[in-house]
Amino acid sequence: MKTKALFYLTLFFTLFMVSCKPAQKISYNTNNIQKYHESSKVSLSVQQFEDIRSQSEISLAQRQAKDVVQKINGQNNCINADKYYKVPVGLQMADIFAKHLNQKTYFADVFVDQKEKTDYYITAKIKHFYGIQKFSTKAAVGAGFGLIGAIATAGLKTEGNIIIELSDVSLYDKENNLIASLGGFKKEYSGEFPVDANCYCIYQNINQRLMDFNEELAQALFQEVKNSQVK
Repeated sequence: MKTKALFYLTLFFTLFMVSCKPAQKISYNTNNIQKYHESSKVSLSVQQFEDIRSQSEISLAQRQAKDVVQKINGQNNCINADKYYKVPVGLQMADIFAKHLNQKTYFADVFVDQKEKTDYYITAKIKHFYGIQKFSTKAAVGAGFGLIGAIATAGLKTEGNIIIELSDVSLYDKENNLIASLGGFKKEYSGEFPVDANCYCIYQNINQRLMDFNEELAQALFQEVKNSQVK
């Protein structure tokens, strides 16, 4: 019985560490997204989002950070520093939104940066894609005791705040006519989020909130396409 329990603890630890690795992607599992029963026959391209985060003071600190651990107001915090995103944030956010839409089956086909071959395309600007949470001393100490210590502290959470915001979300047809201006989409999530010793879990936390964000954006976009077809 003890051997079996140790096996599952080891497996959990392995999965936990894999999800919190240094090289980070803006992605999440789309398999559980509920499909829509009334799909449109039109195709859509999600154009690479324009990154304007440099205009924001908090995002500027995130973009310039040399590490995921940052001292703010005298306390260590975990942030999703751009340093560990190996692919431009604007391209990654467009790509995962396209995957979300494809899984949702709102449209016949959804592509990235291929507006010349689709019926509609969407553009947007990224104002914020920012996550911060308190550094966990307990998690850091636990990691010093190897596998057992890390397992013992794997369930720890700390207070954090996540801001995801797009501006100038616009829908165009294949003739480049503006069909609808969806304006801005902003969501702020506060609460306790999973934390690890090295602060890499902040990336996974913001990815999970992005899934909720994209679900709402997808619904609004689909409604605009439907409205444009009945005019």
